[in-house]
Amino acid sequence: MADLNDPARLAELHGAMLRTEADALLDACVARAAKLARAPIAFVSLVVRHIQLLRAHHGLPLELAVSCATSRSNSFCQLVVRDDVPLVVEDALRDKRVPKDLVESYGIRAYAGVPVRVRGHAIGSLCALDVVPRRFEPRVIQGLEQLALDVAVRLSALVERDAPLGSADVQERLVRVEQATRALERALVALAPVIAAVQGATGARPAAPVVAAHAMHATPANLRAAVGCWRDMGPVADELRDEAEAVASSVQTETTARIAGDARALAQSLAEIGPLVRLAEGVLDGTLGESAAAKGRALVLRGALEAHEAASAAVRQIRAGVERARAATGGATGGAAAP
Repeated sequence: MADLNDPARLAELHGAMLRTEADALLDACVARAAKLARAPIAFVSLVVRHIQLLRAHHGLPLELAVSCATSRSNSFCQLVVRDDVPLVVEDALRDKRVPKDLVESYGIRAYAGVPVRVRGHAIGSLCALDVVPRRFEPRVIQGLEQLALDVAVRLSALVERDAPLGSADVQERLVRVEQATRALERALVALAPVIAAVQGATGARPAAPVVAAHAMHATPANLRAAVGCWRDMGPVADELRDEAEAVASSVQTETTARIAGDARALAQSLAEIGPLVRLAEGVLDGTLGESAAAKGRALVLRGALEAHEAASAAVRQIRAGVERARAATGGATGGAAAP
């Protein structure tokens, strides 16, 4: 049984793999999975720390197609990743292994999912779902496993095609890491109105201080600005992570390794905030009605809130680590030369 929070597993989830833009090859894989299983729904899930991201999907209800996520704790796919073996559920209403949230909210009754593995780690699942109890023949599971290999190859290719970093010395990279971290810290504060507004609408647990402090500013204009802000954060977080990993490769110390790890966690957390932001955007743009958005929010709110808190903590840790690393490598800290 695998640890879902194993750092080595989570480290494989990064870059373009976690983005939500449509990809023709992944879309073709889920369409083939649905056809193979003769099921109305199929998707590729990526099981992160708080949220299950739906990287490609077919036949989802509108609010799930907008958010591209459910809470990890609500998902069937977490069991596929945890056990690293196929999971077949013939009647979810009677199966004690699976969470019942999707059963109750969307009538999911049958499920067949297989692991998607990258470099030996199960990062998610390729699955087919049905709204009636049923069996899945062995040939279906075998076919899904073959498709999962194609999915894994494509996800790895999406990460690898990102442009390589240009040459730079360690001090230049550390300055860029610090600048990017400060920008993301401001952006996380700007996202607080989205979370505050959703919490107020759902009666969720009390907000974190940075969220509560901005609850009064959760106007439609500010929500729209926050949505735009979040969309700009992804490339900055990816660049920060790449720079931090380059520093850790050049200067192999406990401090630089921790900066790189915190940068990876930050990028993941921003991806996990995304489902809540996309639901807010759907309501603002009229894509989603409030009742549909509320169903989607119920599945992702807790995870998105925890991700926001984790991201806020990560930026503080990165900034502190950069100050130590710059001092240790002879750079300036706080505007003055290091001793």
